[in-house]
Amino acid sequence: MITIPQVKKVVLPNGLRILTEEIGTMRSVAMGIMVGTGSGNETHGEAGISHYIEHMMFKGTKKRSAFQIAHALDAVGGKMNAYTSKEVTVYYAVVLDRHIDTQIDVLSDLVLNSLFDPQEMETEKGVILEEIKMYEDSPDELIHDLFTEQILHGHPLGQPTIGLAETVRAIKRDDIIKYLERRYSPRNMIVSLAGDIPSDLIERLTPYFAKATGLDIPQTQPQPVVKGSLSLKYKKTEQTHLCLGTLGPSQIDDDRYAFAILENILGGSMSSRLFQEVREKRGLAYAIYSTSSPFRDLGLAYAYAGTSKENMVQVIDLIIEQLVNIKREGLTAGEIERGKEFLKGTTVLGLESTASRMSYIARSEFYHGRSVSIDEMFEKVDRVTNDDIVRLANKYFRSEDLTLTVIGDLEELPVKELRC
Repeated sequence: MITIPQVKKVVLPNGLRILTEEIGTMRSVAMGIMVGTGSGNETHGEAGISHYIEHMMFKGTKKRSAFQIAHALDAVGGKMNAYTSKEVTVYYAVVLDRHIDTQIDVLSDLVLNSLFDPQEMETEKGVILEEIKMYEDSPDELIHDLFTEQILHGHPLGQPTIGLAETVRAIKRDDIIKYLERRYSPRNMIVSLAGDIPSDLIERLTPYFAKATGLDIPQTQPQPVVKGSLSLKYKKTEQTHLCLGTLGPSQIDDDRYAFAILENILGGSMSSRLFQEVREKRGLAYAIYSTSSPFRDLGLAYAYAGTSKENMVQVIDLIIEQLVNIKREGLTAGEIERGKEFLKGTTVLGLESTASRMSYIARSEFYHGRSVSIDEMFEKVDRVTNDDIVRLANKYFRSEDLTLTVIGDLEELPVKELRC
């Protein structure tokens, strides 16, 4: 049996980590530059600067205009993009193997040599401010940010990744340069590639990054003070949108495997308890699911539902009823087995492309400092028992931590207390 992934790791003298996985059956190469910084590393006054920088990286470098950056990959049939999350910012591209040199040159150029032209910055501010308005007009997306802000009570990870209109407007070029000096160190970067990789890749790649300098950057965050609460954002909507949840395991906690099984059975698929009870049996919602957001030092776990304001209380009661049932009894043997196989299947099927493989090995290095194999993950999943499920449910599903966030056409919340 072939071990997945099979990763080679090289660390340059400046601390930059280069990860490669040769997949000889592929004719494409995916490359990513992961920077260990995101909205969770911003001060309150910087909210949105990580995302703003990600946008600006595509707006011109010392050797390419914004059009030339876009054209360089389009001209060879490749694709290039980026994203910002709470803890990382990633720039990536996928090309045919014959165009790997173009891929390396373009990606390294935009991350290391961007100009941050003041005129382009003002133009891009307009784009991001429109993006913020778009989220404000999408309550089914906005509710997740509001829940995170509410439960984390001012913790940096609670800030919206996209930023706030007032902070984005206030960002100056000097702010960006200072943030880059603080966070964009080669010691805080991972370059990862997966696919049909040439044997001399390191020799081709090293000259682009060897001269970059920077200090070690701590990744740990303070623990948030969590106290359950209820909040309502009035908005004239047809549906009422809600998130109900609490804390969960972190990315580096082995309990995340057992919790992933719990989450899947609770609301992670069409056969889940919440989907069956709320949608299939009672027709109270179209969208109902549970999800989790594990970060390095903590995690969040919550259920989302979009329902009518008349049915909202019943939906909340049904969610809490399932939380209580799992605290008392856990899951059935059949549910645990189904949850295990679902987790294994979705993990492996999610690694069927060079892009997903590139992302997996970078995230594994970022959170664990090494490559975590699929076999290792399977072994930990297979060891999960119902005792683990009950223990985790009682650890995290606590009345004092339960947090409810609602967006809808309501003057006040009909729910005054949450008990689990």
